[in-house]
Amino acid sequence: MEIMRKTLIILIFAFALFSCKSKESGDSERYIMPEFKQKLSVTPKYINYVNKDRNFMDIYFMLVKDDYLLLKSADETNLIQVFNKNTGEYLTGIAPMGRGPGEYPMTVSFFFLDDTLCIYDRRQLIANYYDKDFINKRIPFKRIKLEGANGFIQIVPYRHGFITAPLTYTRFIIQDKTGIQIGQYAQYPKFKAIDDSVAIRETLFLEKNEIDIKPDHTKLVSATLAGAIIEIFSLNGDRISLNKEIRLLPPTLLRRKDNTYTTSNESYMGLWNIKTTDDYIYMIFSGKKLKDYRKNNTGNYIYVYDWEGNPVKSFQINGGVYRFALDEDEQRIYLINFDKDGNERIGYFDL
Repeated sequence: MEIMRKTLIILIFAFALFSCKSKESGDSERYIMPEFKQKLSVTPKYINYVNKDRNFMDIYFMLVKDDYLLLKSADETNLIQVFNKNTGEYLTGIAPMGRGPGEYPMTVSFFFLDDTLCIYDRRQLIANYYDKDFINKRIPFKRIKLEGANGFIQIVPYRHGFITAPLTYTRFIIQDKTGIQIGQYAQYPKFKAIDDSVAIRETLFLEKNEIDIKPDHTKLVSATLAGAIIEIFSLNGDRISLNKEIRLLPPTLLRRKDNTYTTSNESYMGLWNIKTTDDYIYMIFSGKKLKDYRKNNTGNYIYVYDWEGNPVKSFQINGGVYRFALDEDEQRIYLINFDKDGNERIGYFDL
């Protein structure tokens, strides 16, 4: 009798545990806005305008290195503009447009490997490496051709190679230091309201998604602009595995007559401009619907998460934020936003 009673208790416990797990699995598409332990309101200090007396295009990326602010913003000649981070003074343009040695025929991505500047040419699929004195030494000392796809939307350094987001059904590709593919990851989040995998890939995860890597190269983070979905991955050699998926706001897609998809005007716009440290993930958050985002494409917040996916703090930026760069050495965030006349200006605040 005692044995039967214990067996019954075990069965009841197992059923309850299974029910809880099933419920968690069924609720994987719940969207919950974060509760931050710290909520800070900051007013940036402004040091200069970006476009005063110059004709730059939209700023798509921003990076800090030593005393430099590098902006991905084309003018008539160059694709990257360099400013002094302390004074806001414009210094020069680099990554000249053209088809000759050291020139770029279209948009680029760039990052630093220690003191080496790497500029990725998206058309030719070539990573170009520049000396620490990249302002004066304009010809790359090394060039690597990346293989494995017809093109890459994004690229981040990984060990001695790269992780790329290609223009194929494969979501991420791992490449070694010679540009050869050694691994891949093909999984995308699933949505009950969107049963078309092509729509998910092309509408949510090509142009409206950003990635960045933890500086110690053990984790990768992805965040979406359409909706607000964060994914944190573990990296182990040539393998990528999903650790955590965090859903803040749902994306809404519309099917066109030709059966392609577009983001609905009622869809929420979420996260972009990811920056990372070994402790935290920083991202701009909008929360506006697309119809309002088109009128004012700035966010009012920078969200901070740890690498376990826990919300840590939020910065409410008075004046908004369009792009930002993290200066970990100075414990400072540099940002771009707009004055009341729509002029782009450089500012900063201390962490």
